[in-house]
Amino acid sequence: MKQLTNTEPVEKILFGNKTTHQSIRIARAGGVPATANIDKHADRLKNLGTMSKHGGIVLVGVGLTAACMQIANTPDTKEKNEIFVETITSTVVGAGLGTVVGLFLVSNPIGWGAAIVLAVGSTAASYATGKIVRSAYNEYGEIDFVTSTGTGRICK
Repeated sequence: MKQLTNTEPVEKILFGNKTTHQSIRIARAGGVPATANIDKHADRLKNLGTMSKHGGIVLVGVGLTAACMQIANTPDTKEKNEIFVETITSTVVGAGLGTVVGLFLVSNPIGWGAAIVLAVGSTAASYATGKIVRSAYNEYGEIDFVTSTGTGRICK
């Protein structure tokens, strides 16, 4: 049975049936620069990185839109503020942890399995932090963030 490597799932997505070494090997054809294959795949990886960055921004936008819809459909001011506090906290914590995980991944050659664990862990941490802050606001909060920030006027 073939043993999986850390990069095999990504190799399948990026290179199809070829391994990384087969895909980026030095071009030996005449008239083709020796680094043509490397340059082609480096550009492809750069484009994937750019798309994934924008994907994160889209997901944040979807999350904030969903929270805005919840705020608009909730009649209770206290609950509107709980939704607001939870959403802002989890978004800020998620963005911060995402940045830290991204910097860690750039600086350390770890396997894809560890990268996925870090990503899932940071997502769970941002979700849990949002719930904890919402609970704390429910217990002690008195400030009307929805009205003072204008979110109530935007989310109608």
